[in-house]
Amino acid sequence: MPLSRRDFLEKSLAVGAVTFVSALDPSPLLNSLAEQTNSLAFIHVTVIDATGRPLLLDRTVIVVGDRIRTIGKFSKTKLPKSATVIDARGKYMIPGLWDMHVHFRGGPALIPDNEASLSVFLANGITGVREMGGDIAETVFRWRAEIAKGTRLGPRILTSGPKVDGPKPAWPGSIPVTDPASARAAVDKVKAMGSDFVKIYAIDFPRDVFAALIDEARKQGLNVGGHLSLMTMTIRDAINGGVRFVEHVEIFVIGGCSRSEKQLNDEFARRDSKPPMGLLELQNRYAQTYDEAWARELVAELIQHDVWVTPTLAVMRQSESVGRVDYEQHPERKYIFPGMWQTWDPKLGRRHPLTDDQLKRLELVHEKTTTLVKLMQSSGVGLLAGSDSGASNNFTFPGWTLHRELELLVEIGLSPMEALQTATRNPARFLGELLRNGTVEPGKTANLVLLTANPLEDVRNTRKIDAVVLNGKLLTRTDLDNLLQDVAAKAAAAAH
Repeated sequence: MPLSRRDFLEKSLAVGAVTFVSALDPSPLLNSLAEQTNSLAFIHVTVIDATGRPLLLDRTVIVVGDRIRTIGKFSKTKLPKSATVIDARGKYMIPGLWDMHVHFRGGPALIPDNEASLSVFLANGITGVREMGGDIAETVFRWRAEIAKGTRLGPRILTSGPKVDGPKPAWPGSIPVTDPASARAAVDKVKAMGSDFVKIYAIDFPRDVFAALIDEARKQGLNVGGHLSLMTMTIRDAINGGVRFVEHVEIFVIGGCSRSEKQLNDEFARRDSKPPMGLLELQNRYAQTYDEAWARELVAELIQHDVWVTPTLAVMRQSESVGRVDYEQHPERKYIFPGMWQTWDPKLGRRHPLTDDQLKRLELVHEKTTTLVKLMQSSGVGLLAGSDSGASNNFTFPGWTLHRELELLVEIGLSPMEALQTATRNPARFLGELLRNGTVEPGKTANLVLLTANPLEDVRNTRKIDAVVLNGKLLTRTDLDNLLQDVAAKAAAAAH
């Protein structure tokens, strides 16, 4: 006897798990994904589309190829005959997440460590990353191309390639610039390499060097941003000079809320106080002189010039916890290769435990940062979620740290929807891609995450991932677990 429509739906729930192989040699898994039917149908799902609209209850979401074709009420939506049907009752669909500040770096020895993070990102629902500069750029460009072609499994990658720094770069692989001519040459180089944007790092760019870099980037069609030149200009100088994005609100944005910013920056640059002013003291002095009216003027300028801000709250908190938290017990410790772990070890790495006095002085910085981020959000500044995960940034576990960033944004006053948008809709807006990405709507790219609990009730529920859809291909919970198990096995093997 033929099945009724409802019987068919109820019996079409199993989604045969794809065959799993090594995340670092993904060809058979990719082949299995390629053999999936051309359409997916999620039934009885609650859609959180990230537009800000209310929940869409008991929906059917149909994916054909790499696009969302239909979102309709279950009772009124016809399923494609060949669709793989997934019963998603009690589950919540959100857009795939973006981590807008990560690093792939550490030299050739750490390429496997970085490569493994591609699988970890996917298992955490992250379908896109913005890579902010490192010393394995050619490898990252290759990964980007392979992922785009579908021959490598991983999140979409946008990358700056090498950072652009001053005469004595702080990081290996960065391009040093000394004068306007070398600044233009650096932009030409990253353009020729295939970089998606220019990441500046130096805090001591002379104004003429900065101006030449911005001018050449405009000619080459590249956006510029990153760290600001604390020693030579204010954030307002940088905004008016043409930066498009600024990272690390507790260092490079909060200064603009102090009417003493230039004087403090000059003192920091001269290093003539006793003891010389360090970066932590500079942050504290910014916070001590925070001026609400001046902050509002800064926010207005950010909006006027369409400058976006990546707060990176989590990496700052992780740095402060060094030496005070036993990260050997962290649930994602098993996915970190020994080479990466060594760069995080406070006995070996860049960052060492802060003193009690230093932590005390940071409390005011956090307080004023909270005020500033809430002001930026309520006023309409574009905020982007970023983890700053990577080698030498202590205990910034890939994937996990982005979820922690979303939690911190809610803790300081954003709504769960606003926090979710910093990793979904906002990145698409920033990239000029909102017509095809960033929300769960018909016509958009099918990068999706299926959750087992509502993130609008508790943003920590973004961790409760049941499945990921990557460019229209379904990765079940079994597939994601297998990816993680493979990474853990390789990390353990590398330790012996």
